[in-house]
Amino acid sequence: MTRWITAVLMVSFIFSCDTDSSQIDNGGSVVTSTHSTDHLILGEETAKEQLKEALEGRGQRYTFDTLIRNASTAIAIVEPILFELYGKQQIISERPYEVYLLDGYWYLAGTIPKDWKGSGFEIILSARNGEIIRLTHYK
Repeated sequence: MTRWITAVLMVSFIFSCDTDSSQIDNGGSVVTSTHSTDHLILGEETAKEQLKEALEGRGQRYTFDTLIRNASTAIAIVEPILFELYGKQQIISERPYEVYLLDGYWYLAGTIPKDWKGSGFEIILSARNGEIIRLTHYK
């Protein structure tokens, strides 16, 4: 389960940063274009094999001791997830965020106006590998 969450985070991050949303179908898969490209496409079968190897603990593992090194990267990873779960406008309304690196974990929380009741989202993720430790939204 941990590897799956990490994979989802990385895919979300990659798509949110580098892929035009018009290229992604409803399942999150990249839709290949009919236009010619000068890039090598490995294909879905290769992707399946790489996933199988990774889940079995075979193949090359990432070698970084800390994958998420700064607050802007942490925000870029969690915002697409929060937008999808709680609505983009809701999460944007909770800016500025509180963001702290504490003992190898990123703590991010939404803020709300002082005269409102309740509080915003709260998410804690591992700086080492992006695993989500806690994700909630208070009312």
